Amino acid sequence: MSDLLTVQGLSVRFSGLTALEDVSFELGRGEVRAVIGPNGAGKSTLFNAISGYVTPTSGTVHLNGELLTVMTPHAIAERGIRRTFQNGGLFPALTVLENVLTGLHAQTDASFFDILIGRRQALKSEAANIARARDLLKLMSMEHMADTPAGDLSGGQQRIVEIVRTVACDPPVLLLDEPAVGLSPVARDQMMDIIRRLAGEKGVGILLIEHAVELVMAAADKILVMAAGKRIAQGTPDEIRQDRAVLEAYLGHA
Repeated sequence: MSDLLTVQGLSVRFSGLTALEDVSFELGRGEVRAVIGPNGAGKSTLFNAISGYVTPTSGTVHLNGELLTVMTPHAIAERGIRRTFQNGGLFPALTVLENVLTGLHAQTDASFFDILIGRRQALKSEAANIARARDLLKLMSMEHMADTPAGDLSGGQQRIVEIVRTVACDPPVLLLDEPAVGLSPVARDQMMDIIRRLAGEKGVGILLIEHAVELVMAAADKILVMAAGKRIAQGTPDEIRQDRAVLEAYLGHA
């Protein structure tokens, strides 16, 4: 498994407050790495620093050897790091298919003018994007909901559509911010299956923040445990289960 994303010595400080301190790890192709820790551990700051929403005080982020730390969020997204957010962001009046198509706008070869006047190139590009969107929905077992308005979906279904939209352009790295929040046990199992399929079948490197420990232990290849902005442990699920520092800081007992 070759390293796809490399985070080295990443630190973030806000007016003297250290939100992230000297965090390092690697993410390989097809690997699922979870980030866990109590509230205030620095997990969201880590995601924001990787995706360009905050500027690191020190340290570096590389994707396929290219330095990302000095780039804007949209430039980082163009390079191939896509993310979801806790608050979602579907267009409720649009159908599921139309929401997924919004994630494919960067894949369209035709110009805005071509689309506006309906040129053949634009129609061909649109047809290809629709086929691509339907294939993704099928992969996620959501093809039967393609024509349903997104506002009519359950919370779990909306989270799945968000992920489908995010991976529509084949990003090599996907950052998932609490994908299982608010989901029922059945929906959590479905989410775990989707995460594993994206990694195993499409080779996506997945970094996820999640409080559902059972999902993390079942889905993750490696786990990064944080507390007070620092990495306190890193390893396989079995190693983390037996780590004394993790038991004390995260699970509350040794």
